[in-house]
Amino acid sequence: MRKPTLLLMFLVLCFTVIPTFAQTETPTPIDPAVTPEVGMEDALNTNPWNLGAADSITFVRFAHTAADAAPVDLYIHELGDAPVAENLAFGEATGFVFLPAGEYTIVARNAGSGVEGEILTTMNWDFQTNTSWSASLVGLISTGTLLLEPINLLRDDIADDVSRVRVVNYVSGGSPLTITSRAGDDFGHALGWIGVFDTDLTPGTYDLTVTSEDGTALLTDSAVELESDALTALLLIGSADGSQPLQFITLNSPEFVSRVQFVNSGTEPIQIFVRPGEHELVASLAPGETSEWATVSSGSVTFVTYVPGTGPTGQELGAWIGEVHPFRDLTITFMADNSADEGDPVFSPDTLDEPILP
Repeated sequence: MRKPTLLLMFLVLCFTVIPTFAQTETPTPIDPAVTPEVGMEDALNTNPWNLGAADSITFVRFAHTAADAAPVDLYIHELGDAPVAENLAFGEATGFVFLPAGEYTIVARNAGSGVEGEILTTMNWDFQTNTSWSASLVGLISTGTLLLEPINLLRDDIADDVSRVRVVNYVSGGSPLTITSRAGDDFGHALGWIGVFDTDLTPGTYDLTVTSEDGTALLTDSAVELESDALTALLLIGSADGSQPLQFITLNSPEFVSRVQFVNSGTEPIQIFVRPGEHELVASLAPGETSEWATVSSGSVTFVTYVPGTGPTGQELGAWIGEVHPFRDLTITFMADNSADEGDPVFSPDTLDEPILP
């Protein structure tokens, strides 16, 4: 059982490192630097298609990491002719957009050029239900490498009091880069372009240094904040030639969670635990009472009832086994015969701590 704060919100793609070219100029290190953080509350109408609990939903955020590209508008024409992200400039990222799960083509056009504007690049991808993604504009116009690149944001089964970290090198045209904290924590060794590194760390502030293949410091003491029970994606961006200083875009994405409440329709009080983990959710629920909402990690789960005070060492009275999905509220009723019934789930991201902004 997690100890999540009520939060909004919201195939591991490990790419083969693409060979990079040696730098022709050594940039001056930036010291110190504070990276921009992009939280769930930032940007966009997050639910423009008014999706509900019965819909298959995928969670996508967009970023611009192409150092020599002007601001762009991004379109998904299968969902209409309005852009899903507007005037997205280098170094910027959006919050999550809730999309109907499915296979789509994302199109990048110069900002303001409209639905018939010149296509800069496209991406075809299958965004599966209950998954999270960043779709980033990457590469360089000058070298003909401009792409839209998907990265999976893994928000399931994050351990208590842990920050899951995914580092991606989007610095195009340079040598492989190594990223370490001031304390020596490894954030990625010899990462080439679109190289990905994953690790789990203690939440907190880390000061990161980026060095080139020959050991030259290109960025020093760049402060990043790793949140508890969350995924932090660190997108390293900038220019290998120093025309755009290196920096991190920090995407904080809370763990996938669901809310449940319980109704006791039986004749005796019940104690309720959750598996996996054998953690108590309700100490004692009297007949006819409804519990407060409890937040649990999304996924496969079992709720078990006992005589109050006996817990997992006592005899099971009843159980409900099933799936709880991200950002849904579910009411489960335990009957007098200890069977269980469930209500219709409600899609409720606005019930979490972070508000949805229009």
